[in-house]
Amino acid sequence: MRRATKRPGTHPMEITASGPVRTCVGCGSRKSQAELTRFVVGPQGGVVADRRRRLPGRGAYLCGAGCLTAALKRKALGRAFRGKAGQVDPSALGQAWE
Repeated sequence: MRRATKRPGTHPMEITASGPVRTCVGCGSRKSQAELTRFVVGPQGGVVADRRRRLPGRGAYLCGAGCLTAALKRKALGRAFRGKAGQVDPSALGQAWE
């Protein structure tokens, strides 16, 4: 039997967008960094939206409000920040898209 070979550029889920590619912690889809909203642990220990992508620290990316609900349900933000995030306030995070 012949073994299948891997060729670059043949993966069906490969993204050809220019720039960095990030994964949404809510749904797991891979998109360009510009399409996602970045969240970081703020100075007070709470999770805040980083619109300008300038705050220091580890970031977690989300597609939209539906993915925020999924991430909170699965406790994905706590894992993304390696347990350093304090209590997550869903109403404050939901205002990031308004």
